[in-house]
Amino acid sequence: MHKIKRILTILIFAVSFKTYADDVKIISYISVETDYEKDGAKGINISYKYNFLSLEEYDHNDTILKNCTFQLKTTLLSNNEPVEPAIGYMANTNNNGDLEYSITLTGKDIEATKFDQQTTQFIPYAAMNLKEGENNITIQAEMSGKDATGYLYQDIKEKLGITFNKPPTKLFTMNIDYIEVNVQNTNGNAWDYAYFKTDAPDVSVTILVGNTSVYKANVNDTYMFAVGPNSKNITFTISEKDKVGVLIQDIDVLFHDFIAKWNFTTHDKKDGQLYTYDKAKGNIKSCSLNFKIN
Repeated sequence: MHKIKRILTILIFAVSFKTYADDVKIISYISVETDYEKDGAKGINISYKYNFLSLEEYDHNDTILKNCTFQLKTTLLSNNEPVEPAIGYMANTNNNGDLEYSITLTGKDIEATKFDQQTTQFIPYAAMNLKEGENNITIQAEMSGKDATGYLYQDIKEKLGITFNKPPTKLFTMNIDYIEVNVQNTNGNAWDYAYFKTDAPDVSVTILVGNTSVYKANVNDTYMFAVGPNSKNITFTISEKDKVGVLIQDIDVLFHDFIAKWNFTTHDKKDGQLYTYDKAKGNIKSCSLNFKIN
């Protein structure tokens, strides 16, 4: 009997908890700009307005969001089916393998205020495994997270009827042989100051389409980024005329130091032809990489 009562109590609590979580609305507005260009890549730019004041007012607790983290997840639907990722974008997927982008909100981003806050999410057309030409999609946004007492909140909103013309796509393949960083940065300072190990940086290399990462790797305590097969045949989809960025940074615990960024144009490149890049300048002592488009 005690066991049955305990189960009933848990079920009642779970139902009450779900109702409590669903009663609070966080996302107030979604707007979308199509054919938006981000760092040389074309796609959609989604703006979200949101407000956490309802959580504070519901609970009558002005510390309800202290040290909390919320996630704003964006998925796309086409013909009521989730949009799948194109080649090279598997890092931007959920557990079901559907294309999903996520923004983490903490600190001032989730302060309860009388005015809406705003954040944006850019998604390149190249990331979407959709047909060339006209497409009509639905954007689904989910804001979720726990408050300081452990309650889980979830607010889901949709933006219907987003129409755009998806440009032709190509496959971009890059091979990175090595990237060597100067011992000192352009200001004449060491990258890292350490008592018991080298002052060499922790070099990170990220390949970007817009601000979407399609490749990322790093090496620790060395001036030479060289990871052998792990930086060869890096293949991903781009839209015709998209630019591809290569960002090199010194990875630190709190802040990453900029080393270099290269932007490669594609509108002026011939299909199947191998292009090399070996220009040493700025913080880069030497480098060797190549790429082609098919």
